[in-house]
Amino acid sequence: MGRSSSRWPERRPGALAISTPAPRNPAWEALGALGLLSVVPLPRRAHALPTAVTLAAFAPAGLLLGGVLGGLEVALAPVLPVAARSAVLLAALVALSGAIHLDGLMDSADGLFGGRDAARRLEIMRDSRVGGYGVAVALAVVLVEYSAIASLVAQRPLALIAAVGLSRAASAFALGVARPARSDGLGSVFAVPRRAVGGVIAVVIAGGAAVALTGSRGAAAIAVAQAVSLAVVAVFRRRVGGMTGDGFGAVVELALAGVLLCLAAR
Repeated sequence: MGRSSSRWPERRPGALAISTPAPRNPAWEALGALGLLSVVPLPRRAHALPTAVTLAAFAPAGLLLGGVLGGLEVALAPVLPVAARSAVLLAALVALSGAIHLDGLMDSADGLFGGRDAARRLEIMRDSRVGGYGVAVALAVVLVEYSAIASLVAQRPLALIAAVGLSRAASAFALGVARPARSDGLGSVFAVPRRAVGGVIAVVIAGGAAVALTGSRGAAAIAVAQAVSLAVVAVFRRRVGGMTGDGFGAVVELALAGVLLCLAAR
């Protein structure tokens, strides 16, 4: 698992097309969000350079992935107990995303905590090896996610849709407001006109869906997701001067954990 900030798009199917000119059709630009956030095979045109429309589409793409989990929850409910279903659901989400967000979380932990200065931290993030910090943080976050999913009692399918949508929208928001730590990689690829607007639109879409699906808990979850996003951006800015692709993956996992806790709270 490499630590290059450009890895997030490069791991997706058709990734070599990321350097092609952005399509003029907004539908293709929006579909590119699903290509970045999942392993779903898409036409080459969907893997062109992103735009603000792509960022805005992080929300519907996340809601779609959450819908898959919600459907899986409904299908497995008559067969498996809650604990087993929760493990399967979490594994399914990791598989749908190609484990890229967990990888980014581990890379971020190793780099942020393992280097003495910004240059060394960025170098560690590019390293192909996973260190102790990365393993420890990933295990802790996955444990929190699993426990929170298992603790969801009412409207489990709806809560899953809201949680996945909000976590992906949180990453779009981070992409919209953060400055890149490097001149290459995901941050620079998304340094497009009106990117902040695209990130805000993603939050509005996912937030509206969360409130509609889960009520007041969804409103609280919006605040949690954005707080996580801003906190990660702030830490990266202080430690390495800006965000990397791994950092945006970390936002997804940490926001997912926070939102699930919020939705599972008594």
